[in-house]
Amino acid sequence: MSCELVTSGWYASNEPRSYRTDGDDFIRSPAFRPLWWKSLDRFVKPQHVFIVDSHSPVKPDDAACTDTSFQHAELLINPGHSQNGKTHYCGAMAAVIMGLEFALLNDVEMFLYVEQDALLYGDAIVEKTKSALRRKDLVFGKSAALDIQQSFFGANKRGIRNFLSALHSIKFSDKQVAPENKFMYAGTRYLPPVAVNLAVYTPVDKLRRAGLILFSMACAMCRNYEFLPFGYGRERPLNFNDDVFYFQHASVEEISQYRKLTGF
Repeated sequence: MSCELVTSGWYASNEPRSYRTDGDDFIRSPAFRPLWWKSLDRFVKPQHVFIVDSHSPVKPDDAACTDTSFQHAELLINPGHSQNGKTHYCGAMAAVIMGLEFALLNDVEMFLYVEQDALLYGDAIVEKTKSALRRKDLVFGKSAALDIQQSFFGANKRGIRNFLSALHSIKFSDKQVAPENKFMYAGTRYLPPVAVNLAVYTPVDKLRRAGLILFSMACAMCRNYEFLPFGYGRERPLNFNDDVFYFQHASVEEISQYRKLTGF
C-alpha cells in the first residue's frame, strides 16, 4: 500500500551544534540520505515527497537517491532547533506546518511526516497507519512516558485543518513549549487553551515535571489522536524481529543491523 504525500525537513551543517543530539552524527549528514530514501521508497512508496529545507548550508543530492517525485521548499532563514531557536517556530515545526498546508491545499486523503533521521521497516506500515487514522484524525508514536513522538506521524484529511488551527493558536514559541507538547494539545478536543500554560518551560525541575504530568494527563483525556500500533521512534530497545517498526537517533550498530535486515 502506498501513500499520496510524505513531508520531511532537512538541515545539515559542518559547524558544531549548540544543542543536545542523540545517535551517531552519520544520521544528520548527506551520507545517510541514500539509506533514508531506500527505507521510504521500499516501505511507504510515496507518490510525492515534499521537503522543507531550513536554509541548510549542506544540501542533499536527492535526485541521485530516488526516482520518486519530490520537491524542495527552502526557507529564507534557519529557524534553528527548538532548544535554542529565536523564532516562534523551529525548523522541524516549520517543515511540519508547511507540509500540512501543502497537503491541505492538494486535498490529499492522508499526510505522513517522516523525520530526516527516521528509518522504517515493514510492508504493512502504511496500511497499519491508515487503519489507526480511521479511528482518530491523527496518529503519533507512543512514548514510554505520557507524551507522544512525532518522527513518524500521520493525519487524515478531516484532521489537518483543525490541527493546523490549534497549532497556530498557541502563543508560546517552540523554545517555551516543546513541539511534542504543542502537537498533543493541537490533537485534542475540548481542551481549553489555558492548558498549554502547564507545558511552558521553567528552569525549576519539580515545577516543570509536575506541569508536564498534569498537561499530559489532560491531553490523554481529550485526545483526538491514536497511537501507532508499532514501535519505536526514540524508544529503546529495538526488536529487529518485528514485522513493522520505525526508529530514529540510530547508533552505528543499529544502522548495521538495519542494513543486514533489509539488504540496503
